[in-house]
Amino acid sequence: MRFLHCANNSKPNLDDKAWKLRPFREKLKAKYLQHYQPEKHMSYDESMIKYYGGHPCKQFIRGKPIRFGYKMWALNTTSGYLVNCELYQGKNSLQEVYEKDFGKAAAPFVSMLDQLKGKKERPYELYFDNLFTGLNLLEHLKERGYQGTGTVRENRIPKNCPMSDKKSLAKKERGTYEGTIEKESGIMVVRWVDNNVVSVASTCHGILPVSQVKRYSSAQKRILMIPRPFLIGEYNAHMQGTDLMDENVSIYLVC
Repeated sequence: MRFLHCANNSKPNLDDKAWKLRPFREKLKAKYLQHYQPEKHMSYDESMIKYYGGHPCKQFIRGKPIRFGYKMWALNTTSGYLVNCELYQGKNSLQEVYEKDFGKAAAPFVSMLDQLKGKKERPYELYFDNLFTGLNLLEHLKERGYQGTGTVRENRIPKNCPMSDKKSLAKKERGTYEGTIEKESGIMVVRWVDNNVVSVASTCHGILPVSQVKRYSSAQKRILMIPRPFLIGEYNAHMQGTDLMDENVSIYLVC
């Protein structure tokens, strides 16, 4: 393996901590983008690659199934196909422009959208969790002709969105929901009481039509049907692409 080189060792790129594998990874990413069949729904999430050796990009994430290794940002279709990916390196000058506007976690996502084929012709619906969601990101997607839906953290919800706080809403019965529209951007923000209070923001989905889902009540010792806003159901249906990819990879894992 010491004779196998993917880059010119005499010309290192010190701004890229993974520069030795960059040419090989770029060829792989080009193949991913070339062969994927464009789907309307795609999800963006983090994926861990197990690694116990020494490297400046190695991460430790408590509570994850894979705690030690490389963290990859992954854009997947709903069926689990990897469309694009990027290695997390901490501060990354390669995406410095987007980092200023969207943060370290969401900057690679916006960069990946620049590389999609048919990006102007297809009205993609994109899903992501609260690590990435901010109203500035949703507004940016809307400006580019894409739709976005994601869970959102309490401190990222604008103050001009009048809703009950999480503590008071958590005291209400399961299935309770509240929604409001941020006036300047037109983004829908909904809170729904399940096991915990879930907050979701979307540029394309709303509360209606409300569906019914099964939940077990420990107090009543039986299964109940509770109301669920439409955008919650859409988020749950289309957010599992990266998890499905991880499951597929684990089946054929090379040790």
